[in-house]
Amino acid sequence: MHTHHSIFCITPPHMLKEIAQNGTATQRVTAVQTIIASERMRGQRRAMKTMAAFMPKAAASGTKQRSICDAKNGSQLPGTLVRSEGGPPVDDPAVNEAYDGSGVTYDLYLDGFGRNSIDNKGLKLDSTVHYQKGYDNAFWDGKQMVYGDGDENLPPADRLFNRFTIALDVIGHELTHGVTQYEANLAYWDQSGALNESLSDVFGSLVKQYQRKQTASEADWIIGEGLFTTNVIGVGIRSMKA
Repeated sequence: MHTHHSIFCITPPHMLKEIAQNGTATQRVTAVQTIIASERMRGQRRAMKTMAAFMPKAAASGTKQRSICDAKNGSQLPGTLVRSEGGPPVDDPAVNEAYDGSGVTYDLYLDGFGRNSIDNKGLKLDSTVHYQKGYDNAFWDGKQMVYGDGDENLPPADRLFNRFTIALDVIGHELTHGVTQYEANLAYWDQSGALNESLSDVFGSLVKQYQRKQTASEADWIIGEGLFTTNVIGVGIRSMKA
């Protein structure tokens, strides 16, 4: 049986299931809510995929264009616009991280590969932060980026995840799912699904290397660096070097 994961989330399902089974009471509730919300978004994207009218359109100027919206802990996308291309930083670190991270990803693809945004036609990079409350994930939904705040609503001793905009490699990883969507549209199961994830891991790390001006040998090749709180023994979701 094939499991179709048409929405590309950074937190592996097995990790959330493990928390749902073995975490504290509050951790279990948060993990289950994240699993349910992610499955609902997968269904929405499957429906969108069959209707061309719902696909995002390229920016008219063909230059870097970003917008960051705030879901205000709700589920309505895209939410309230809080920062647009060229606008100054705001007091919300998640907004600034989403803005800067999508910009660095755009710059890597343009400078390193001559690619004009996700679709190579100047697609506007839209992002939404503060999605739901206690949402332990980030994803590309086929049109835009969406970020949860992690466990900021839990007692400090129960927090496992920081806000998902904190990890630049996560932003690069998820936006690369958009590149794959436009270039190859790899089916998300078995070997093609593994290749889909592998490409996103590689480019997620490359975005971080580009921002830090590192060579491949200097890079840590950690995916999800900074995502875990100090309550977790681990430096990231995956280590490509290991």
